Amino acid sequence: MNILIIGCGKLGARLANVLDSQDHNISVIANEKSLAENLDENFSGLSIPGNPIDLDTMKAAGVEGCDYAICVTENDNANIMAAQIIKNTFRIDNILVRILDPLKCRVYSQMNMSTISPTSLAYESIYSKIFHCFNNKIVDCGKSSIAMTINPYEKWMRNKKFSEIEFVTKHKLLGFLDENDRLIMFNSKNDRKIEKTDRLVYTSIID
Repeated sequence: MNILIIGCGKLGARLANVLDSQDHNISVIANEKSLAENLDENFSGLSIPGNPIDLDTMKAAGVEGCDYAICVTENDNANIMAAQIIKNTFRIDNILVRILDPLKCRVYSQMNMSTISPTSLAYESIYSKIFHCFNNKIVDCGKSSIAMTINPYEKWMRNKKFSEIEFVTKHKLLGFLDENDRLIMFNSKNDRKIEKTDRLVYTSIID
């Protein structure tokens, strides 16, 4: 696979080094210092020093023949601009963009741009570790996305079976996490009363 990585900080270099070791064709655009300091000595891909949003630099790095472009500089605006140039000028659709600001990430994700927010991912991870749950976890599935939400036991669920609340919300009840954090898929065979230690897992499709 031909992959263009824009940015060679810790994340960009890590991606480049690992993907290169897996025999993918990797090109990296970054300043000379980052390329020299962060890429492995045995990196066999193409490293191009230059402006990450310059068209000639992108062409030299092989943007026109890339299968994926990954924008991971330390600057949100540079990542967004690079992604827009690659999409609109070179007609590449498979673009991943790291955006540190969750608000910007949300805005551009609504514009059909594949965005990743380390800030949001870190928040979700920390929150889930504290409360043993997560909220609004989104998983891409083809051209759609699936949102998964875990809800703790609530008083109104008392003495109710899973089948009784399966259609209480617009979300589909996938199953529940038991006291050992194991996911138990819901079906008619394991229907029972909800216990206080249960955490209900719901899914919904995001168009």
